[in-house]
Amino acid sequence: MKQHGFTLMELLLALAIFALMSAMAFSGLTSTLKSRETINAALDRTQALQNAVFRIQTDLEQTAGRSIRDEFGDAQPPLLGSAENGITFTRNGWRNPLEQRRSHLQRVGYRLNEENTLLRLHWQVLDRAQDSAPIEIPLIEDVESLEWRYLDENEEWVDRWPPANLSGQVSENADTRLPRAVELTLETKALGELRHLFYIAQPN
Repeated sequence: MKQHGFTLMELLLALAIFALMSAMAFSGLTSTLKSRETINAALDRTQALQNAVFRIQTDLEQTAGRSIRDEFGDAQPPLLGSAENGITFTRNGWRNPLEQRRSHLQRVGYRLNEENTLLRLHWQVLDRAQDSAPIEIPLIEDVESLEWRYLDENEEWVDRWPPANLSGQVSENADTRLPRAVELTLETKALGELRHLFYIAQPN
């Protein structure tokens, strides 16, 4: 029986079809991988935001009415904050698994650095010496704006704490009041504007 092979034209056509299908498959795979990378990046940003908000909430919920001395020896109120410059305060419940000889109170803070990264700061001591430097932990990157507000005892929002008195002066050294709540508004490139409200337990 006489056998016939493929002609050159048939081989070229088969190769062309195979190349076209391979290109389509590669394009689909590349698109899938890019989509997966985009989704993973979005999930990472969302997770970082959730972790940061949880960290802030945990700190603020344990705010303590304990004033401190800064590195210059000046008295600072239990909670000190402004709209854009960040917030620092004393919190309770500092875990001590190694049973070190230190207080269960901790001075912490949150601020935005020059690289637009939200940082959590904490100090190893409450009343600081001149060489006491904060330990900084980055929380959220690419923060475009950050604003804090404070709810006073009259249920009014103010843009700094301690709030000014009737004469317009702020007596930060003597004021041991705590706000009823703290509102954080931040805007990121990826997630847009986000607003969070944190309630403060009032001392008895």
